[in-house]
Amino acid sequence: MKKPAIAIVLCLAAVICVLVAVNRKDSRKNDEAVRARQLEFEIDGISVFFAYDENDGRFASFATKMKKRNGDVFDKEYSGLELKRIVDSMGYPLSGESAVTVVCADNYEIVLTGEEVLDEGNVYLVTRESGEELDEESGPFMLVVNHDEFSTRWARNVVKIRING
Repeated sequence: MKKPAIAIVLCLAAVICVLVAVNRKDSRKNDEAVRARQLEFEIDGISVFFAYDENDGRFASFATKMKKRNGDVFDKEYSGLELKRIVDSMGYPLSGESAVTVVCADNYEIVLTGEEVLDEGNVYLVTRESGEELDEESGPFMLVVNHDEFSTRWARNVVKIRING
């Protein structure tokens, strides 16, 4: 191998090492926030952490139906906070025109309208199913959208909420 090729390979290896180190730091920060039951909100480009508290008076249990496209329906019971109540407690004036993006650990994103979030009893961030903490596969936070025709926008492992407008 020629000297310039070796130099290029070494430079690429150094760049990869730096990227891994930066991502590891961000990943540790997210893990610490999850353990502390904190959820990151990005509101109009500004990051804010919400301390999720199951002792909050707004924490509620509710029954719902998980509806599959094949027609199967499952009765479910969850406990959590309505997303609109969380945003309200942060002092942000959510409107029907707001865009709300829910981001999961695998970078899967669910887009909701402000109108959907403001709909009473519709959008929840839950931490419990049937009285038990969510399992590891579901992560610490799960999105439940009650008024969907099918439960296709329910999501596990929620790590961030972005709100614009």
